[in-house]
Amino acid sequence: MAEITAAKVKELRERTGSGMMDCKKALAETNGDMEKAIDYLREKGLAKAAKKAERNASDGRIFHIVSKDGKLGVMIELNSETDFVAKTDEFNGLGDSITTHLFNKAFADNESLLASVHESGSTINELITGIIAKLGENIVLKRFARFDVSDGRAFCYIHSNYKVGALLELESADKSKLETPEFAELGHEICMQIAAANPLYLVSEDVPEDVLEREKAVYRQQLLDEGKPADKIEKIIPGKLRKYFETACLLEQEYIRDSDKKVKDLLAEVGKKLGTKITVKRFARFAIGE
Repeated sequence: MAEITAAKVKELRERTGSGMMDCKKALAETNGDMEKAIDYLREKGLAKAAKKAERNASDGRIFHIVSKDGKLGVMIELNSETDFVAKTDEFNGLGDSITTHLFNKAFADNESLLASVHESGSTINELITGIIAKLGENIVLKRFARFDVSDGRAFCYIHSNYKVGALLELESADKSKLETPEFAELGHEICMQIAAANPLYLVSEDVPEDVLEREKAVYRQQLLDEGKPADKIEKIIPGKLRKYFETACLLEQEYIRDSDKKVKDLLAEVGKKLGTKITVKRFARFAIGE
């Protein structure tokens, strides 16, 4: 039996990030062979990670990158079980690595991103599994957004606690206005609006028919329960739907800094000032726990 020295345990711990007792056991099981001990810890770590993958990951952080010219913006939601782990260097390093990887290449969905090979030589899924084994919590890449912009700029806002983020693509009919301070401020304001007010759609026309029918059914039942006459209900429902659009649709929402103004009014106001038409092309909002 080879001697298991403190120096060997320390070296193995530094190379793998595993706990001291795990390193000592690995060296004992492999008769002091460093490389075999590393493989032993990897195998055990993968097994542990597989078990942890069944646990709920409802905390975490939002990560993002926007290019200096605003032509590319990416945002990811990476989940952990606790906020404690979400604040670790290992978790944040993983989030940054995945975000940079996504920034450099487009992917159709989570599955293709997770299966892709990172510059380290490991797949993104393997990187996540390694951090799960090291930190002892389940970690999940929940979702991502990647806006490749041609006729406008991408903007992103992440709340100070890293729990809510918004990614926006904003266009201007006059491309020379994309670099103005007013356009940049508008992008920031609308991102904050999205983060704070949680719109589900851009305009009322984007609301799916099945969602509208479900809302109408709820309103009908509410009005019946209130004792409204059946012949009056259908006349009341359009007004109810307008209220719904003012909550669910970004352009119909009240501007968070001025309740007398809608977001569409803000767009028109800044557009008039700059002498151009400004359009929200698309947006994404991620919130931890939603």
